[in-house]
Amino acid sequence: MARPRKKKDETTPLTLDELGSKYGDVLSMGSSDAFEYERISFGIPALDKLLGGGIPKKRLTLLTGQSNAGKSYLASQAVVNVQKSGGTTVWLDSEMSWDREWMQKCGVDTDNILLAQPLTGEDAFDTVRDLMIDGVDLIVLDSIAGLVPSAVHDEDFSYNPMAWQARLINTSLPRLFPHFKHGSALVVINQVRSSMGPVALDAMPGGVGQVFFSHMILQAKRSGWIEENKEKVGFDIEVRLRKSKAGGTPFNSCTVPFRLDGGFDIIETWIREALDMGLVKQSGPWYELPDLNEKLMGLNNVKNYYIENPDKFDLLKDNVGD
Repeated sequence: MARPRKKKDETTPLTLDELGSKYGDVLSMGSSDAFEYERISFGIPALDKLLGGGIPKKRLTLLTGQSNAGKSYLASQAVVNVQKSGGTTVWLDSEMSWDREWMQKCGVDTDNILLAQPLTGEDAFDTVRDLMIDGVDLIVLDSIAGLVPSAVHDEDFSYNPMAWQARLINTSLPRLFPHFKHGSALVVINQVRSSMGPVALDAMPGGVGQVFFSHMILQAKRSGWIEENKEKVGFDIEVRLRKSKAGGTPFNSCTVPFRLDGGFDIIETWIREALDMGLVKQSGPWYELPDLNEKLMGLNNVKNYYIENPDKFDLLKDNVGD
């Protein structure tokens, strides 16, 4: 004789409001303000446009690229803009490379930024976690390549276990994620290196886990020298948005001019943007400005015009911003 079937559970499913009341400590509506986040502007129109407004807070941004490509300088400009808005910034220097005079030259107020030089990788991540809990606006870790686990640090130099740095990164970064709710922006710097083997591939110290965990990845590289009177006075930095879970235009790039004696050429960046938009027109060496009846020869003369006429420069920025 067949067994009688059990009656189907007739329990009525809970509504969203009922679920919210029952699990209010772990569930929130997707439209909750708790999931909103601000951005830290670079003050450079092309770069901010590429990123959707700047570096996102409550997110992990990986800033990578080859040696001497402008990575730390880019991070310093985020610091500058946080300081201008009255926010808090901390720089973790794992490479012992902090240079006060250079940072001051970059525009950083060194009397208004805290610096840490962690001994081990664990010290660095412990400090980052505590700073995130305290709601620091911007934390810069420079760099992953300089992080050494305590288990390796305390041994002699011949001790070199496989993937020691990657294991540290892969187990530490996820532990930071719950603390992004406090509002910090975390910018982690790393270098691109060539891997050993028959084919040279771009690789980063610390393994590929950092790529998976990052919400946004910016890659910086040199794209050409800036010359004046046959002398190299700077270079263009091409910034490519390699990954983004925070808006922007992934897989696109922008180019910003960097001068060795003064950092980003802010005026030139606005002029370049105006050229792209057709507000300033170029024909060979001649430039036609929207607020000037005569043409100017050479980019330097255009820059000098806007330096001498700041009201015209402000108008140009307003038009580019529109």
